[in-house]
Amino acid sequence: MDFINQLLNLLFSPFGLAGITIAVFALMRAKRSPRVAWLLFSLCAFAASLGKFRDEFVDEPPALVFPLQQLRDNGRPLAIVLLILVLILGMQSQNGWRHRFLPQAIKYLVTVQAIIFLKVAAFGDAGFALLSITTFGMVIQTLRLGPSRWIQDDKGFRLGVWSIAMVGLIFVTVNAYQAMFDLDAITFVQGRFLGTTGNPLHATVLLSAVIPCFMFFIEDSKKWLWGKVFWIASLTSILYALFLTGSRTGLFMAVTSILFFYRNQGGKLIRFILIAGIIVLVILPTFAPDVLGSIDTNLIDRYLSGSNTRSGVWEAQWRGFSSNLLFGVPLRGGRLGFGENSWLAVGVAAGLLGFIPLALFGIECLKMIVNLSRIGYQQPTYFLQTSTVISGLGSLLVGSLSEAFLLGNFTFSLIAVLMYLLLGEYLLEFWDIQRQYSMSQFDKMEEKVYFLQH
Repeated sequence: MDFINQLLNLLFSPFGLAGITIAVFALMRAKRSPRVAWLLFSLCAFAASLGKFRDEFVDEPPALVFPLQQLRDNGRPLAIVLLILVLILGMQSQNGWRHRFLPQAIKYLVTVQAIIFLKVAAFGDAGFALLSITTFGMVIQTLRLGPSRWIQDDKGFRLGVWSIAMVGLIFVTVNAYQAMFDLDAITFVQGRFLGTTGNPLHATVLLSAVIPCFMFFIEDSKKWLWGKVFWIASLTSILYALFLTGSRTGLFMAVTSILFFYRNQGGKLIRFILIAGIIVLVILPTFAPDVLGSIDTNLIDRYLSGSNTRSGVWEAQWRGFSSNLLFGVPLRGGRLGFGENSWLAVGVAAGLLGFIPLALFGIECLKMIVNLSRIGYQQPTYFLQTSTVISGLGSLLVGSLSEAFLLGNFTFSLIAVLMYLLLGEYLLEFWDIQRQYSMSQFDKMEEKVYFLQH
């Protein structure tokens, strides 16, 4: 009920009434402009990333400057409102030539979430379970009716990639604005950057997830000044912010993205490393000496440390899973808590009943990566598109081993996973149509040759 009251208070506040007016205008504009529709989706995904850090020592995090504090305070209601706007646009969209709008992997993930919600409803807080399943169902339905149906050609694919990149740009822009007034408010957790998210690890996943989209535009841009240079500078800011999170998970995800993206393209990989090295060693010290000088030495120590901060949690998760194999551990309290591993977390929470469909989700993701890799080799003109999806999906799967973001019901990390799956499904469906057309043309030619010969 607190969430409902918060949503109503937002809608009938001066900011809410002004937002409704803007929303009506944006809806009318989005009906005629696909880019505006995708931008609304980006704003929704960014709003889903807003959160407040709280633990046993911090009841209320330091305040942000106007209007970021107001946005963060109303992050979830704002995200819901934007989600509804995207859903309305999606309901007015046409199917086009496509028939597969939800990959099989997403259906398995829906199964996992349904099992978790049923357990919470039966043994915990039924109201929370109902609200969670409603929100998650809205997310899936919105993506199916909206973004998935908006991807009908290469332009739609490009706009889908652009929408994910925009979340990264919005995130670094608003946090750069905050840093101009009070840097401590977004780095107060052990000197690590968390920005407008609720945790440095949430910021890590957001920043890591958008990297493949920036590399896509760097390689795809034909113009240097307003193309490659802009996207290279933007990616540099993303990587710098990622470094400030102090997360080794983020480092592994970033490396995975880069290696997957430039697989079998050693020349481009070396060029990427050289450009990054020049920026870090030459450009930043020359034009922004305070940037590198302000880096907390604790971050360096954290990256160089060989300690495993998650082994204890993983061992506890494994013990809980193995001792409650079928249905998971009994529910204590009204909700389920998830540890630092998506796969073990669902095993603990729902046993094999939840782990099996999540394993099938993982298998479907790997199958998509393999099939897209095959398409990239067979059709070099789509190597860039397939590399983007492989890079994004691969890095998020790696990150899911250290964070339980696959089990969220409305977070940016979940939206990123779903979007990469939707982009990949478009490429697979498009390839199937092309292959069927080529085979039909070949069969017609064979019939014609047979007719002429006889």
